Amino acid sequence: METEPGAACPPIEYTPTHLALFRFSAVTWNSHRIHYDQAHARAEGFPDVVVQSTLHGEMFARTALNAAGPGAVLRRVEWRNRATAFAGVPLTFSGRVTAVTDDGDGRLVEFDLAGTAADGTVCATGTAEVRVPSR
Repeated sequence: METEPGAACPPIEYTPTHLALFRFSAVTWNSHRIHYDQAHARAEGFPDVVVQSTLHGEMFARTALNAAGPGAVLRRVEWRNRATAFAGVPLTFSGRVTAVTDDGDGRLVEFDLAGTAADGTVCATGTAEVRVPSR
């Protein structure tokens, strides 16, 4: 990918399944039942189990690293959830390069990122910074 300001990140499409959300809750020690128990999520007023906030952050990190290419190292990722995402609803994670600076032995690349549901709802927005070593 071209890592110049304005360059678009290749989007990542991901549809969270019930099993994936259960497993993500397990590995992140998130025991809130709305993330893996459909009956409980519905009792709380949700139509299905809820995608974890931290899953958006993980997908933002993946989007930035994928865009930056081999050898890139994540330095920072930040995000804010804007709307609730649910199991079975396709999500697209995308972004743009906002800044590139030379650090002497590589480049620091900054991204603006968004996670969008299939209906166009922006579920999360964020930023990330990766270091790309000199080739």
